[in-house]
Amino acid sequence: MKLEKKYFLISFLVLMFLFLFLLNRKGKLVFFSPQVVISSGTVAYGDSLFCILIEENISLEETHKIIQTLSTIFNPKNCQPGDSYKLLKSIENEFLSFEYGDGSLNIYKVKKDSSGSYFVNKEKLNLKKNLLGLKGEIKSSLYEAIIEQGGTAELAMKFTDIFAWQIDFLTETRAGDTYEFVWEKYENEDKKIFLDGNIVVARYQGKESSVHTAILYEDEKGNCEYYNLEGESLRKKFLRAPLNYRRISSFFSYRRFHPILRHVCPHLAIDYAAPQGTPVVSIGDGRVTFCGWEGDYGKLVIVRHNNVYTSYYGHLSRYAKGIKTGAKVKQGQVIGYVGSTGLAKGAHLDFRLKKYGKFVNFLKVKLPAIKYIEKEKTVHFEELKKEKLKQLARLAN
Repeated sequence: MKLEKKYFLISFLVLMFLFLFLLNRKGKLVFFSPQVVISSGTVAYGDSLFCILIEENISLEETHKIIQTLSTIFNPKNCQPGDSYKLLKSIENEFLSFEYGDGSLNIYKVKKDSSGSYFVNKEKLNLKKNLLGLKGEIKSSLYEAIIEQGGTAELAMKFTDIFAWQIDFLTETRAGDTYEFVWEKYENEDKKIFLDGNIVVARYQGKESSVHTAILYEDEKGNCEYYNLEGESLRKKFLRAPLNYRRISSFFSYRRFHPILRHVCPHLAIDYAAPQGTPVVSIGDGRVTFCGWEGDYGKLVIVRHNNVYTSYYGHLSRYAKGIKTGAKVKQGQVIGYVGSTGLAKGAHLDFRLKKYGKFVNFLKVKLPAIKYIEKEKTVHFEELKKEKLKQLARLAN
């Protein structure tokens, strides 16, 4: 009897080891049955559908076919961190099906039939929607505050994404700042499925960043956008900063003492101090008009956004793959990496913005909104705004 218990204990420990081994950093689990291998997980930051399928040992040819089939009803470029997937393969590694959850109530299923043809269908989960609210005060970071109040990491990321163009949560959050938001929570009848939906209204009150309110508005085509109280989209044509930085080491000035030249001269840039190799992104969509060495700038990238704005990124250590003169870039795309080339005392980004051909102080520029509530929809928006603000008021009370 003791021998049987010993073998049972060893078997249990082996199974536990296998379970922990198969659970990776993305929360991916792999299960085996006599017929199929089921692999599931969530999309991480920087992931793409292509990379996920290749990592799951799907051939390059089959990966293209799966993505091409899925693209007929869902754009793979819309993959977001936190989206879920499930892959079924035979024990011979033959593809059977791929399910993708886009973070809402939609599940997209790509299957291959016996003839080798691929097809896709869309299913909508039948879940009950509730509205929940969360509010709190920041002690150290917004993320920790939301988690402490019972929120999830996904909710924290959704909140920061909403105000990404108004607030730099790396440098502008202060102890005592407050947040509040109402979001959709979906669940099925037997309480086995819980899914966080959209944040429908949110507010952040900061000592450094002032007060910002977001209202989620959905148009007749089902497109969702966050607007401020004046009906301006919170999404701006430009990001608040071109990188994650530690501090601003030098501000825009017409009279600044240069640490290397040792005399007073104009400094028509913002210097962002950051470690060597920190990724630098384009603040907006545009086209690279210059990529190369330019005197005091060292390695420089210039991006023309439109007929009004042009941005400069100097002292780079190297350029990102594909960045060259004439290349098109998207907002948030990595174009280079922090360095100290040219006339630079240490690793930092020399960032400049021209408006109508003249350098301006980027920190004081009112960033243009990407869109506005159309005039014919103003009445509907005002009614929605009143309803959402009442929800926040109930949360506050």
